[in-house]
Amino acid sequence: MFAVSAYAWWRGGWVERVVAVTNIMAWIATSAFQDRTNWVDPQWAVFAVDVVFLGVLLVLVVKSTRTWIMPAAAFQLLLVVTHAAIIADPGVRARAYITALILWSYLVLITFAVGAHLHARVAARRLVRP
Repeated sequence: MFAVSAYAWWRGGWVERVVAVTNIMAWIATSAFQDRTNWVDPQWAVFAVDVVFLGVLLVLVVKSTRTWIMPAAAFQLLLVVTHAAIIADPGVRARAYITALILWSYLVLITFAVGAHLHARVAARRLVRP
């Protein structure tokens, strides 16, 4: 999480930097608010953090021209929907809940890393051209 965010801050543009800062803040907040003793009930604080992160990504979808931000927002939406599933149906097992949250968060992170790298490549090409 930190390595991808640091790379995006270093090599990215304003969109990547906004996502990098938001990503680190969400990571810290999730670690601070996560209830590690009870995985059966919804993680309300983590749900709130994920909704805020989704909101930031959706604003960037509208305000920026980056194509990578849309799949990142889609994966983040799936993460929020996973929270909603356990809220709606307590029968969803803890293992499925945790696995889905991890899967979607990694897909957001991978999309973010690819987007930062693509932006860095495009920026480097602009510097090389006469």
